[in-house]
Amino acid sequence: MPEGSLTTPRARLALLIDADNVRASFLPIIIREASALGTVTVKRVYGHFASSAMNAWQPLVHDYALTPVHIPPAATGKNATDMKLAIEAMDLLHRGQIEGFCIASSDSDFTTLASRIREDGVAVYGFGEQKATVAYVRSCDRFFYCDLLMQEEKKPEAQDTTSPKASDPAAGEVKADPTRLPVDDILAAIDDLSGDEGWSHLGEVGQILNKRRPDFDPRNHGFKKLSALMESLKPVEVRRKNTSGGSSMIEVRVKTR
Repeated sequence: MPEGSLTTPRARLALLIDADNVRASFLPIIIREASALGTVTVKRVYGHFASSAMNAWQPLVHDYALTPVHIPPAATGKNATDMKLAIEAMDLLHRGQIEGFCIASSDSDFTTLASRIREDGVAVYGFGEQKATVAYVRSCDRFFYCDLLMQEEKKPEAQDTTSPKASDPAAGEVKADPTRLPVDDILAAIDDLSGDEGWSHLGEVGQILNKRRPDFDPRNHGFKKLSALMESLKPVEVRRKNTSGGSSMIEVRVKTR
C-alpha cells in the first residue's frame, strides 16, 4: 500500500464496480488496493450479465466472491447501470455501517455521488483509468489509475525502482515523467511540514500529498516507494534515521537554493 493511507486497516468498505466501464483484468489490482485500505465487507459488480460483454466477469464473480447485480435488458441504456449503483450506494450510506466506498469506474457521472458521500464524512476511493475527468478524480479522497498500476506490474524485475540506485535519473534506468510528476506540489508539501532545519517526515509528506492530489501515487511515475521517488528529485534531500525503538525513519527536505 502506498505511504500515507487515509483509513485504518479495519475500516469497513463497500466495493461497487461498474462493469460497463471497468476492464475485468483490473479486478486483482482493485481488490488488492481496496483490501489494503480496509476490510471489504460489500463487493458488488453491476452489469447486464446475460450479455456476452460480461463473459470476462463471469469467472471472477466466483473467484473473488462478488455479488452480481444484474441490469436487465429492458433497463439497459445510458446511465442505467450508473443509476442502480448510485441508488445502492446511497442505501448503504444511510445504513451507517460502511466507513468507506470504493467506486470502480472512470465515468464522470459518479462525481456527484462521490461528493455526496463525502459530505457525510465517509471516505471515497476511486478506481479507473487516466481517461477519468479531473473533477471526478478530485471528488474522491484517493484515486487509483488501474492502467498505470498494471503497467508498473508488467515491468521487468531488472527495473525494480525500490532501490535508490535504480531510481536515480542520472543512472539512466528510471526517469520520472516531468509532464505528470507534480514537483511543485511535492516541494510545497515538504516546506509546509518542515521543522527548524527544514526536515519533514516522509510519511506525513505522503499524507498531505494524497489530500491535495487524490491521484498522487509514486507507482504512477515508475517508483514502487515514495522514498525512491524523493531520491530521484534533485531539489530534495533524503536521510534515514534510527529511532530509539530500533526502527528506521525517513526524512526529506528541500535543498538550499
